[in-house]
Amino acid sequence: MKTRKLLLLFATGLAHSSLCSGRPSGDSAYSTRGTLKTREIIGEDQISDAYDYVIAGGGLAGLVLASRLSEKNNTVLVLEAGLTGDEVADRIDTPSGAYYSSIVGTDYDWGHVTVPQPNLNGRIVSWPRGKILGGSSAMNAMYLVRPAEEEVNAWQQVITSQDQDAATKWGWDEMYAAMKKAENFTEPLPAVATVGNIQWDSSTHGSGGPMSVSYPGITMQIIGNWTSSLNAIGVPTLSNPNGGVTLGGFITPSTINPTNWTRSYSRSAYIESLPPRSNLHILPEATVTRVLFREQAAFEGWIADRVEFAQSADTSRRTVKVRREVILTGGSVGSPKILMNSGFGPRDVLANAGVTMIEELPGVGQHLQDHLTAGVAWQSTLETAGNIRDSNSDFANSPEFRSFINDAVAFVNITRLFGTDGASAFKQQILDAFQTSAATIPPSRDPSVTEGYKAIYETIASKFYDQTAQAEFLMSVMSSGTISIQAALQHPLSQGRVYINSSDPFEPVIIDPNYFSHFADVTILRQGVKVVRALGAALGTLLGPEISPGPGVQTDEDIEAWLRQEGANSQFHPSSSCGMLPRAQGGVVDSKLRVYGAANVRVADSSVFPFEFAAHLASATYGLAEQAAVIIQAEPYTVPNSAMTTIRPLSVTALSWLLVLWAGIQFLI
Repeated sequence: MKTRKLLLLFATGLAHSSLCSGRPSGDSAYSTRGTLKTREIIGEDQISDAYDYVIAGGGLAGLVLASRLSEKNNTVLVLEAGLTGDEVADRIDTPSGAYYSSIVGTDYDWGHVTVPQPNLNGRIVSWPRGKILGGSSAMNAMYLVRPAEEEVNAWQQVITSQDQDAATKWGWDEMYAAMKKAENFTEPLPAVATVGNIQWDSSTHGSGGPMSVSYPGITMQIIGNWTSSLNAIGVPTLSNPNGGVTLGGFITPSTINPTNWTRSYSRSAYIESLPPRSNLHILPEATVTRVLFREQAAFEGWIADRVEFAQSADTSRRTVKVRREVILTGGSVGSPKILMNSGFGPRDVLANAGVTMIEELPGVGQHLQDHLTAGVAWQSTLETAGNIRDSNSDFANSPEFRSFINDAVAFVNITRLFGTDGASAFKQQILDAFQTSAATIPPSRDPSVTEGYKAIYETIASKFYDQTAQAEFLMSVMSSGTISIQAALQHPLSQGRVYINSSDPFEPVIIDPNYFSHFADVTILRQGVKVVRALGAALGTLLGPEISPGPGVQTDEDIEAWLRQEGANSQFHPSSSCGMLPRAQGGVVDSKLRVYGAANVRVADSSVFPFEFAAHLASATYGLAEQAAVIIQAEPYTVPNSAMTTIRPLSVTALSWLLVLWAGIQFLI
C-alpha cells in the first residue's frame, strides 16, 4: 500500500468489527440471508384469498409499510414485480458493489429510458430503477442527505392551503421525527473521522431504528481536503448536517451497517430483522396490473375491493380481495402507471391508451421532476479507490475496503452560483417568465395541472432561491486514476410526465421529463460546472489535468452546448408524478395520501412530493413511509360487505364489442 493512513484505517476497522459487542437493532448479517424464503416470502399457490392491506410494490416504501402495518394483527400482502435478489445478495450487500458490480442493467433493474429529449439534442436518458425486493434502495449509492426545514415546511404550506389536516402531518417537526425513527446511527471510526475530517451531530439522527446509518470502514486522503477546499471558494463547512440545514460542505453518512460493513436497505432493515410473522406475505414476480373498483360510495369515492396481478404478460392473471386498503408504492414511475391502468388519470391519456376512465384525475403522471447532474473529471495524482480495487490485494478484498463509497457533498445557493448582483438579476428573470412558463412548459393543458405548476414555480422562486440550495456538488474517487466532481440541479422548473399508451400493463410506461424546457435549469447547471472548476483549482496539486469536458469547453455557450450534447444526465431522483397537492392544482393525493376519488387507495412513495428537494430522496422517503404507516393505522378504511359489482376498466375494443352486442339485441327486440 502507498498510503500509511489507509493501512492504519484498515487495522482499526478490523478491531472495531471484532470487538463490537452487538449489532444495530435493524439489519441482519450475511448469515440470515435466505431464511426469508421459509418465512414471509411465499409462492403464488400459498396466497390467501383476502388481506387487510395489499401493497403494490416491494421497494423502499413498500417494505417499510409492510413491516409497520404487520406489527399489529393486520394481514398484509406485498406484491413485488421483481425477483427476491437472493441470487445477487453479495452484489447488493457490498456497498462498493453499487459502483463496481451494480445490478443496474440486469434483470433486477426495470431498465427505464426516457423518450428522446429535444433540449438534450435528442438524447435518450437512462432511468434505472430497482425491480427487486428493496427496490432502488437495493441499488442506490446509499447517500443519507435530508431536505432542508424550509423545503419540508413549504410542502406543508402548499397542501394546507386547501387541506388543513396537512398542518399536523407534513411539517418539518413531523417529518424530521419520522426520518429519525427509521435510523440507528453509529459514529465513524476515530481514524476515519480524523483522516476524512468528518463532522457530525448524533442528535440529528435516530437511535434504535431499523435502518443502519454510519460511515465506511476506511476513507481516502483526498476526502480530508474536501471541506477545506470548499472553504477556500466561499462554501462553509456544515458541522451538523441532516438537521434541517443543507447549505455548506460535509461528509455525509450512508446507509451502511458498521458491524458487518453491508448495505442497509429496506429489505435488510425492515423485513429480515423481524421475527416470523404469519400475517405478512411477500409475493415476488407479481406485477400489479390493475386495481379493481366497486361502484362509487356516497361521499367516499370508488371502493377498491380487488387487486389484479400476474407473473408476466404470458401468464394468467389472478386477483386478491382487499378488506381494508390498497397502498401503491411503485415509485414515481410505477405508481402513476398502476393508477392509469386502473382507470384513474387524465382523460386524453386513458382514451389514447384504450382504458375506460373510472375517475378523471388530470394530475396522474404530471408534474414529473428529476435532478440533472454533470461532472468534471481530472487525472488523479493520488491513489483512488479504483486503483486499490484494481490491485486485487487482500486489502482490496476486505469488508472494510469494500464498504467504501462516495460521501463528500456540498450544497450552495444562487448567490454562490451567480454572485450577489447576478443572483438578484437571475431571480428577476425567473419571476418575469412566470406566466409564459406556466402557459408552455406543463405537458398537460388541463387548467388544474397548470395551476399546480404555478404553485410549485412560485414556491421555488419566492422561497427556495433565497433560502435553500440550488446546486449540489459530489466528489467521486471510485475510478482508477481519475477524480470527478459533479454539479447537480436541485429545484428544476422544467416539468414532464409519465404516461401509458396501451391498456396492456406489461407495456413499458412512457417517460418524458422534459429536461431543460425552462432556461433556468441549464443556466444553474452551467454555473454549477463553473463552481466545480473553481473547487478543482482549490484542490490544487491533488488533481492532474482536466479530462472532461476538457480545456476546449470554456465559455457559457461552450458549457451549455456540452451539457446538452453529453454532459447532463439523470441523478436518478424522479419525483412528483402523484403529487400531494390540492385537486384543483393537479394533485393526486390528499394529506392522508388518499387518491382523490378513491375511498381506500393511497400512494406512499417519492411520487407524492410536490417538488424536488435539495437532497437525496431516500431519507425523505423512509420518513414518508414511516409517517404513512401512522396515518393509515389511525384511520383505516374497511371495505363494506356489499353486493355491488366490481368495476373493471375495459379497453376501447372491449367497450366497442359491448356496444355492438347491445345494438344487436335492440334490433332483435
